[in-house]
Amino acid sequence: MTTVTLEIAEGLAREAITVWGFDAATHLELLKNRENFVYRFDSDHRPYVVRVHRQGYHSDAELGCELDFVRALHAEGVAVPEFIAAPDGSGFVVVGAESAVGPHQVDVQRLIPNRGMFGDERTAVAGTADLEPSDFTALGRLIGELHAATERSGYAMAVSRDDWDLEGLIGSEPAWGDPLGLTELVGDERATVSRAIERVRGQITAYGTPPHRFGPIHADLTPENVLRTETGLVVIDFDDFAAGWHLFDLATALYFYTPHPRAADYRSALFAGYEAVRPLDEADHEVFPAILLARGLTYLGWSADRRGEPTAEWHARTVLPHVVRLAEDLIAD
Repeated sequence: MTTVTLEIAEGLAREAITVWGFDAATHLELLKNRENFVYRFDSDHRPYVVRVHRQGYHSDAELGCELDFVRALHAEGVAVPEFIAAPDGSGFVVVGAESAVGPHQVDVQRLIPNRGMFGDERTAVAGTADLEPSDFTALGRLIGELHAATERSGYAMAVSRDDWDLEGLIGSEPAWGDPLGLTELVGDERATVSRAIERVRGQITAYGTPPHRFGPIHADLTPENVLRTETGLVVIDFDDFAAGWHLFDLATALYFYTPHPRAADYRSALFAGYEAVRPLDEADHEVFPAILLARGLTYLGWSADRRGEPTAEWHARTVLPHVVRLAEDLIAD
């Protein structure tokens, strides 16, 4: 398979924006190159974003489902991106069918003016992130609004995606790979994590999947996927959206901050913000440590399958001890 270089990705983006009637020769500014290629461009003094999706991550039907979900949230007033429909009414186009790299999905959305991301995973884990509990109160409120809007809208998954259910988290073939496949996880630590996985399985099974606990979620609410704007926080990047436990979004928002010296304050503030919008019960609070560990395990599995990539190596060498600590805490309870 031919590697998608920056030059190729830019060509795909230029081909795509012409479908919307934009000038193919317009200046494109690379904003992000991680899983997708994301560019900014301006037309008629309005800023836009064009996103070239990684090939094969989602089918056309799955991506259409994702964009429908974001549009449903936007219609309910949740702070999320605004996608621009293509002339045929679809949320994206497919270009590059005749190119060496093959077809790629591309969407266009309005640029969200912002003052940067909510935070950074690495400073969160290092404990150097300079955030206040009030930041997490605002984030918790936004997550609560997202879940409440999903329920109000009556949105239902149109097609199946890789759900964040028990099988997707810690089943025989987890969605993001086997956490026990990480080579650094050996000896007593491996045994601890294995025992904790069984504890997670039992607790989450007992917790169940009633609609007020389980449904469509963002599933990747990391600090990098929340923008700070003049009017408040905005959630972006719904690539991993699927059905899962609502608490999984809270766990993702908090996960990288668990080693932080102010982790307890951040957690209390996050839950306070969320419960101001959408109350939780005792069972939600009791199962949260298990779901928090399950979130951590997904990153271990992801890293095991991507050895050599800088982020995977960071998880394997730096974040792993914190996951083991979460496992120890869960077993000790």
